[in-house]
Amino acid sequence: MVTDLKTLLILGTGKDQVFGIEKAKEMGLYTVGLDINEFSGGARLVDEFYKVNIKDEKEVVEFIEKYNNPIDGVIAFGVDIPEILARVAELKGVFYYTDYETALLSKDKYKAKKRMKEYGVRLPNFSKIETFEDLAKKTKDFGYPCVLKPVDNSGARGVLRITEDVDLKWAFEYSKSFSKNGYLILEKFLDGMQISSESFIVDGRVYTVGLSERNYEFLDKFAPFIIENGGDLPPPLNNKQRKEIDEQISRCAEAFGVRNGIIKGDLVIHDGKVFVIEVALRLSGGHFSSVEIPLNTGVDFLRYAIQMSLGEKVNPDNLRYTIKKYVALRYIFPNKKGTIKRLRFPEWFKEKNEVIVYDFYYKIGDKANYPIKSHPERLGFFIIAANNRQEVASTIKKTYEDTVVEIV
Repeated sequence: MVTDLKTLLILGTGKDQVFGIEKAKEMGLYTVGLDINEFSGGARLVDEFYKVNIKDEKEVVEFIEKYNNPIDGVIAFGVDIPEILARVAELKGVFYYTDYETALLSKDKYKAKKRMKEYGVRLPNFSKIETFEDLAKKTKDFGYPCVLKPVDNSGARGVLRITEDVDLKWAFEYSKSFSKNGYLILEKFLDGMQISSESFIVDGRVYTVGLSERNYEFLDKFAPFIIENGGDLPPPLNNKQRKEIDEQISRCAEAFGVRNGIIKGDLVIHDGKVFVIEVALRLSGGHFSSVEIPLNTGVDFLRYAIQMSLGEKVNPDNLRYTIKKYVALRYIFPNKKGTIKRLRFPEWFKEKNEVIVYDFYYKIGDKANYPIKSHPERLGFFIIAANNRQEVASTIKKTYEDTVVEIV
């Protein structure tokens, strides 16, 4: 369809993408959405929808080659497909953060770390693992605990915290089963405050808008699987630590050739220093950029991300913030393995202004796994915003007490 409006191609129209689609519509853009699920939450919201597997590069390219109407920008909200975004941008002559080959490299956790190391990014010790013998040797070299994970997966799939109690042969086979490339990466586990970050890069300068302290309260409960239970904004960081985060992200941006773009970071403050665990050349999922950051900072993050995807300059003044709210994300977990009989959030959610967003990923009749082994097995989530940490903590406690989860 020919239109005078700017057209934004959105890869992914699921629940996680709805906020982004709504923001694009609010900005007066014409939206074209692709998703494998024609019944996804955002499929009916876009102006044009096409059933396409957005994680299949060949399928996306075939669609682009047949789609004759102009496209002014391409974006994905919370989907880890930078190489496909780069390919679409290349084919349509529109903006993306970096070139295709670099975007593809950034998806491989080992190759990405090698590149970052060349640019002086501070990283935990890491090594490529191709055989069980590699794992046995490097675990001994690094010392316990370590983290073993596929180089090419997400959502904590196949990620294990390796301690003396873990069978290394089992760990190697289990983690490898989640790797398409057939090899793994081993990293030294560093204790300390775990941080999620989301930064704009504007003309080579870093503006870290989003910072959250990741909540790993269940690290022992679900061991050796590493399952996060949301996070808290703002984290208790001092100015020196915030500055150092920007410095490390700046080196990451340089490593991947990003002068204008968005970098999502997983960091740890260890022995007073900032270490980079992973970065991704994309917007985060889990409502971090769409809900949590705007609530915490007042910055309309998605608006400027979309603006950047259209090749427009982002004014750094719009990225300045003052803390407005304390925000927390928490997840609902299964309490046993079986069939879900009842799932219900508290009735008072509807009246309480502090509970901003909440939803279940599962429905009655679905099978629940326990203990869970990856993030997609969490049952649901809720996001709370309040004027102080005490209010947030109180609401979290009451939510867990009053939420109904019945599995038979």
